[in-house]
Amino acid sequence: MSHKFHSLTGKFKILGLFTFLFFAVALFSLVQAQKNQATGTVYLDVNANGLYDVGEHGIANVKVSNGVDVVKTNAQGQYKIVLLPESILFISKPANYRVPLNEVRLPQFYYRHYPTGTPDLAAWKWPVIQPTGALPKTIDFALLEGAVPDTFKAMGFADPQTTTNEELDMMRKDIIDALFGNPYEAKFGLVAGDVVNDNLALYERHNRLMSQIGIPMWNVPGNHDLNPESPNYTYATQTFKSVFGPDYYSFDYGQVHFLALNNVGFKGKGQGYEGHIDANQMQWIANDLKDVSSDKLIMIITHIPLLTYANNRTFPKGINTQNFDELLNVLKRFEYVYAIAGHDTSNSWKVEINHTHGWHGRPFIAHTLAETRGGGWHTGPRDDRGVRPATMQDGNPNGYYIFYFDGNTVKPRFIRAGGDPNDRLRITLDPQLIPPKGLDQAHALGLDSGVQVDNTFVVVNFFDGGERDQVTISLDGKTAVPMQYTERADPFYVQQYQKYKDTGDAFASPAISSHIWQYPLSKLKPGIHAAVVTAIDEFGFKDQETFTFEIVKGE
Repeated sequence: MSHKFHSLTGKFKILGLFTFLFFAVALFSLVQAQKNQATGTVYLDVNANGLYDVGEHGIANVKVSNGVDVVKTNAQGQYKIVLLPESILFISKPANYRVPLNEVRLPQFYYRHYPTGTPDLAAWKWPVIQPTGALPKTIDFALLEGAVPDTFKAMGFADPQTTTNEELDMMRKDIIDALFGNPYEAKFGLVAGDVVNDNLALYERHNRLMSQIGIPMWNVPGNHDLNPESPNYTYATQTFKSVFGPDYYSFDYGQVHFLALNNVGFKGKGQGYEGHIDANQMQWIANDLKDVSSDKLIMIITHIPLLTYANNRTFPKGINTQNFDELLNVLKRFEYVYAIAGHDTSNSWKVEINHTHGWHGRPFIAHTLAETRGGGWHTGPRDDRGVRPATMQDGNPNGYYIFYFDGNTVKPRFIRAGGDPNDRLRITLDPQLIPPKGLDQAHALGLDSGVQVDNTFVVVNFFDGGERDQVTISLDGKTAVPMQYTERADPFYVQQYQKYKDTGDAFASPAISSHIWQYPLSKLKPGIHAAVVTAIDEFGFKDQETFTFEIVKGE
C-alpha cells in the first residue's frame, strides 16, 4: 500500500505541475493579449474638431482592422482588437460618412502602432516611422457626415512618378492646372501607385500639388515607392506608411466597395520584386469582404496589373500578379468587379477576365491605365510651357481618368493631359504621302499632302481603347464602314521616335498598342479627301474627328 500511495502522490504532483504550467501559460497569454488589445470608439464627430466630445455618439457596424483580423463596432460604436507592435490599425469608411482629411487632403482613418518606431534594420535613406510609444488606453476614430448618392464621379491617376522638382512642375502644369478646383465635381481621387519615382522626399510637395484639385486622394504604393534598402517585404513600405498610412485598406462610397491593395511583392534589398499579394493581406481581403453584399461593385486598385496582355501577351513576373488565381477565389461570390492598375509604361490595356482565366462569374475588366507620367516626364521635346509630351510607347498621351459610378456599375473615361475629354483620336496615314518625283522630302508640299503609295492605310489610335470598341470610317461622304482592329505600333509614335532618337529629347522605343484600327485606301484620285472617323468605346463614350489629306499627281 505504501508503494502505491507514493506512486499516486507522485502522479498527483506531476499533474499539479502540469496544471500550474497550463494556467500560468494561459494567464501569461491573457496578460499579453490585454497588453496588445486596442480598444476605442468610432464616433460621429459633429463639430469636426477631431475629439470624442460629450454628447457625440458612437457608430455601429464599422469595420476595424489590424491588417489581418476584422471586427465590427457594437451598438455604441466600441471595438476591441489585438494590435501587435509594428502594426497599423484602420477603419473601413462606411458609405454614408466621410473621414477627416489632413492639410493636404489625405484621408485620416488609421493609427500607427510602432512603440519604438521602424527598427534599425537598414541604413534608411528616407524618413521612416517614428516611435509612437505605448498603446494608448483608447484609440478613437472620427467620422463625419457625408452621404454620397449611388451616382457619383471619381478621378483616377496611374503613376504620377516624378523624380525631381522640375518634373513635379511639369505635372503641375500638365495635370493640376486643368483640374484645379475639381471641374469634374469628383468625390475623391485614386492614385494607383508610383506616387513618385524613387525620390521619396518628393511626397510632401507632390501631396501639396495634388491637394489643389480639392478632393481626397486615396493612394496605394508602387515599386518606385519602396525603401529599396529594406531587407524584406515587411519593411519595404515604411516611408510610404509614414506619410499615407496603411499600404492596403478598404472603404465604401454609394454601392461600391473599394479594395486598395499592395501587390508589389518586394523580395529584399537587391532581389527585386514581383506582382504578388502576401498571405496576411489575402487573409485580410477575405475577412474584409465577409459582410459585403454580393451585388455591390468591388473596385480593386493595385499598382501592378492583376493581368495585362502587354509585352506581346507574355506574363513576366514584374508585370502581372502571380497569385491572381487566389484573389479570384476570394472574389468568386461577387457579381460586379472592376480592377485598375498602372505600372506598365508601355501600354494601356483592358483585359476581360472570364472563364479562360478561371473566373466563372460575370466577366469583368482588369484595366491597366494610361499613365499620368506617360512614357516619362523626361521624354520628347519641350513645348512652350517647358513641358515634355511624355507620350507612352503605344502612342497614348499621358493623362488621367474620370470614373462614372452608377449603382454597381462603373464607366472609365480617359482624358489626355490638357483636359479635353473629347480628344481621344489620332489619325494618320501609313505610309505617309511622298513628294512628287523630283521634289525631295525636305521640300515636300506639306503635311498629309503628296503622292499616294501602294498599301496606304488610314490608321487610328483610339486612346485607351481596346478590342471590344467600335471604330468606323466614312471616306469622302460615303457610308461609314468598320475599321480593322489590329495590335501594332502606332506609326505616329514610330515617326516621333525616329525623329528624336539619339537626342536629348528621345522617346522610349515603340511598343505594340492595344488600341489601333486601320483602313486600307484604294487608289484615290488627285484632290482633297476627307475621312470622318467615329469611335465608340465599350462603355458608350463616343469621339468623332475629321481628317483631311491631299493627293497630288505623281509622274
